[in-house]
Amino acid sequence: MPDNQPKAKGLISLKEKISYGCGDLASNLVLVLTSTYIVFFYTEALKLNVAVIGTIMLVSRLLDGFTDILMGFIMDHTHSKYGKARPWILWLAIPFGIFTALVMCVPPMWSDMAKYIYVFVSYNIIVTILYTAINIPYGALNSLMTRDQGERQFINIFRMVMAQVGSLIINGFTLPLVNAVGGSGDQKSWIIIACIYGALASVLFLICFRNTKERVQAVTEKDQHISFGKTLKLLVKNNYWLLLCLVWVVSVLGMSMGMSTGTYYFKYMLGNENLYGYLTMIQTAVGIIGMIAMAPLVTKFGKRNVALVGSIISFTGQALMLVAPTNVAWLAFTCVVKGVGSATLSGTIFTMIADTIEYGQWKTGTRVEGSLYSATTFGAKVGAGVGMAVATSIMGAAGYNGALTVQSAAALNSISTLYLIAPLPFLAVIPVIYWFYKLDARYPKIMEDLAAREKESAHA
Repeated sequence: MPDNQPKAKGLISLKEKISYGCGDLASNLVLVLTSTYIVFFYTEALKLNVAVIGTIMLVSRLLDGFTDILMGFIMDHTHSKYGKARPWILWLAIPFGIFTALVMCVPPMWSDMAKYIYVFVSYNIIVTILYTAINIPYGALNSLMTRDQGERQFINIFRMVMAQVGSLIINGFTLPLVNAVGGSGDQKSWIIIACIYGALASVLFLICFRNTKERVQAVTEKDQHISFGKTLKLLVKNNYWLLLCLVWVVSVLGMSMGMSTGTYYFKYMLGNENLYGYLTMIQTAVGIIGMIAMAPLVTKFGKRNVALVGSIISFTGQALMLVAPTNVAWLAFTCVVKGVGSATLSGTIFTMIADTIEYGQWKTGTRVEGSLYSATTFGAKVGAGVGMAVATSIMGAAGYNGALTVQSAAALNSISTLYLIAPLPFLAVIPVIYWFYKLDARYPKIMEDLAAREKESAHA
C-alpha cells in the first residue's frame, strides 16, 4: 500500500535500510576518490600543472552544479514501473563503475594539452554526468521511502554511517594500496585501485535498487507537469531549504580547501603522505560512532539543536590543530574532536532536507523533491569547486611543482595555511545559520495540515 498518508508510520525493514545505505557507500567510494585524491593523482603521477588542474576542477564543478538542477527536474518528471528515483540507480550502476576506472586512464604518451583535454572530458563524464544522474535520485529516494520523521532519521543514519564507511575505506587504504602496488607516482597503481572501487560501486548500487521501494505517492497531476521556471521559483520560496543549502555550501567551501591540500600537508610537512589517510580514518570512525550514538539526542533535543552544537565542536577541533600542527598525536586528537562535530552535520542534513520537502509542499501546494534535493547539491558542488580551485590556484601561485622533490618555502607555507587556517572562517559561520532554522518545532503541525488536505482531496 502506498505510504501517502503523512501520519502513517511507514516502517522500513532493517534489510531495506542497509540496502539504501549501500547507495551512499557506493557514492563515497567514487566521490572521495575523485575529490580528495584526484588532484594529487594528476600532479604526482601525471606531473600536470596544479593551477591548470585547479581551473579544470572549478569549471567542472560549476557545470556539475547546473546538471544537478537539471537532473532534479528530470527526476521529478520520470515515470516508470520502478518509480521516479530507483530506475536511474538501475540504469546507471554499471556505467558509473566503468567510468570510475577510465578517469585514471589518461594516455601517458599524449602531450600535456591532450592530457588536459582527457582529464576534462573523463572527469566531467564521471562527476558532472554519471555521479549527478545516479546520486540525485538516490538522495531524493529517502523522501520517497516514507514520510515518517523518525524512520527518515534512522534511514539517514544508515545512509551516512555507510557513507562514512566508504570514506573510511578510501582514506585509510587508497594511498597504502597505491604505494603497495607501485607507488603514488605510478599511474598503473591508481588504475588498479579505481577498477576495484568502480566494480564495488556498481554492485552496491544494484543492491540498493533491488531492495528498496518507493512508497510516497503524494505528487499530483499538476506537480508532474510543472515547468522548470516555476520549479525554480518554488525553491526560492522555501526559506528553510535555503538555510540548509547555505549550511552545505559554507561547509563544503571550508572542507574542500582542507581536503584538497591534506595529502600535500602530510607529505611535505610531516614526511609521510599515508598519515593523512590514517588520521582521516580516525575522524571518520569517530563520526560513524557519533552518528549511531546521536539518535537518542536527536529524539530528545531535535535535529537543529544537535547540529548547531556539533558545528561549534567542529570549529573547535579545527582551531585546536593550530596548537601543535606537526605533532601527529595531537592532530589525531583533533580528528577525534572534528569527528564528533562532523557526525552531527552528516547525521542530520539529509533528514532535514527531506523535512523541507514536506514544508515546501505545505507552503506552496506543490511537491518537487527531486529539484529541492538537486538544487541543494548544486550549491555544495559549486562550493567544492570554488574551494578546490582557490586552494590549487594559491598553491600554484606560491610556486608548488609536483615534479620537484623539494618545494619552496612559499609553496609549503601556502599548503600549511590552506590546510590549517582556511577552513576556520567557514566553520565559524555555520552555527549562526543553524540558529535561524526553526522547522523542527513546526513539523508536526505541518504534517497534520498535509494529512487533512490530502484526505479532503481524496474525497473530493
